Amino acid sequence: MEELIIPNPSAHDVASFNVLLDGKAMDASYEVLSISIEKEINRIPTAKIVLKDGDASLTDFEISNKEDFVPGKEIIIKIGFDSNNNKAFKGIITKHTIKVKENGNTQLLVECRDLSARMTIGRHSRYFLNKKDSEVFDSLIGEYKGLSGDIKPTTLKHKELVQHHLSNWDFMLLRAEANGMLVNVDDGTVKISKPDTSQDPVLQVAYGSSIIEFEAEMEARGQWANVSASSWDYTNQALFKAESSEAGSFTQHGNVSGADLSKAADLDKFQLQHSGHLLEQELQDWADGTMLRSRLGKIRGRARVSGFAGIKPGHMLKLSGVGNRFNGNAYVTAVKQDIGDGTWYTHIQFGLDPERYMAAQKEVNDFAAAGLLGSIHGLQIGKVLQLENDPDGEDRILVKIPVIDNSSNGTWVRVGCLDAGSNRGSFFRPEIDDEVIVGFINDDPRHAVMLGMLNSSAKKAPLKAQDANDEKGFFTRSSMRIHFNDNSKTITIDTPAGNSIQLDEQGTKIEIKDQNNNKITMNSSGISMESPKNIEIKAGVNLTVSAGASLSISGASIAVKADTSLGLEGAATKLSSSGITEISGSLVKIN
Repeated sequence: MEELIIPNPSAHDVASFNVLLDGKAMDASYEVLSISIEKEINRIPTAKIVLKDGDASLTDFEISNKEDFVPGKEIIIKIGFDSNNNKAFKGIITKHTIKVKENGNTQLLVECRDLSARMTIGRHSRYFLNKKDSEVFDSLIGEYKGLSGDIKPTTLKHKELVQHHLSNWDFMLLRAEANGMLVNVDDGTVKISKPDTSQDPVLQVAYGSSIIEFEAEMEARGQWANVSASSWDYTNQALFKAESSEAGSFTQHGNVSGADLSKAADLDKFQLQHSGHLLEQELQDWADGTMLRSRLGKIRGRARVSGFAGIKPGHMLKLSGVGNRFNGNAYVTAVKQDIGDGTWYTHIQFGLDPERYMAAQKEVNDFAAAGLLGSIHGLQIGKVLQLENDPDGEDRILVKIPVIDNSSNGTWVRVGCLDAGSNRGSFFRPEIDDEVIVGFINDDPRHAVMLGMLNSSAKKAPLKAQDANDEKGFFTRSSMRIHFNDNSKTITIDTPAGNSIQLDEQGTKIEIKDQNNNKITMNSSGISMESPKNIEIKAGVNLTVSAGASLSISGASIAVKADTSLGLEGAATKLSSSGITEISGSLVKIN
């Protein structure tokens, strides 16, 4: 290990700097009041220059008028002592502000950001198919000229990743967090990796010598003994589970472990849950990343020392002289360089805020209802007022949402169906005064969709619910039914007057009945037709009646009539009568 650098302000005289604008040195006549540069894990690096500008006697801001600090210009800032300067920031000017203060002081404020700030502009929606997260990171960074990536490969290849209306920066940060990785940007290079706490520290600071200001805290509430992540495996109808009991090879800061601190919370496991189908590797990465953030947040603090440009986020800092609780190697998560009045101080932050990125950045997701009006959340209860005469001809129904305005005339609502298309689909509309459940597209109360109808004690279901759940069906208000019974394996279609069709698998029959007691039965014995009155069979052309064995016709009276000819033929034919047998014709020929 190389000898550690210990900053010593007495070894330097005056802080110095250089500013390059589009590659050219800034006008030396400009009076720079201060320079502040901030670089932080999971954030865009920024720089702020404050210049003396503005003259009341001229009623003008001369430097502001020039092209030097127009937003969009490339800027490089070098800082050091005694003109021995090193590059500390490279980016573009993004904001130009002038100020006039009550005391008469006037200033030009120039704000700058790393080129990666372009990744935060605009929202995008797309699919990434069959890609690893590291490949997605490379793709996102590659869309911006001047940016380069330093990405540690991830293992899991996703069948599908969806970026929905998110900036590329937010999407990248969320996916990095899901993999237990940190994003570290430095002068146009985006590095994404897990923190390396095994590296040697680049700087040592000590209380009583190099530390000018210092504060540190140890927090037990965010320390977990174990992290458990679970999701639903629909293939095996069981939970996927992954657990992390420690943060891998992470070297902990201080002399009290996260595991010991977790006893204060007395929580057996910190639970992470996702109701979707996450693969086990994704769950493991999620659990490991959560445990890592917990340990990174165990000790947090900052130290102010004399200016030092050689330390950056992602480096290790050695703390000494601050007590056993906080002595040791700390992971650096932010560095701020402040120059002003001939002095240069470096503020070093160590430890990571355990708050998740989505919680810390409130505008990751777009506004509900797109911010066009007040949104409505979740599902709402509606009462049906009208089914016909949609004024726009869009097949909507009129529904009142009581919690919006119980005295209103309602709102026109689209109807979600089992199937819907051009002149086809399922067609079931609720009845007037039915209770329905309503959702809202994009949480916009103007765009409602009826998702289904509801039963209650006030509007009872047509069947009594049972755990066996054998009976299902469709039942209309006039008691017409299509009834399914899984226990008896029957399907019954019937009307209140007694017309019915029943398919009975258990009874091995199909039976058709009407309200006049006419019945057709098909079963293992054959087909029977019954009627208390007449049965008439007509055919427009031919009617053939045949039997494999015998054909029997019986009745009080049987009449067989042919308009042209009648033929009776058999291998043996017998004609007999217990009474008189009469055969007549214009000519009778026997044999």
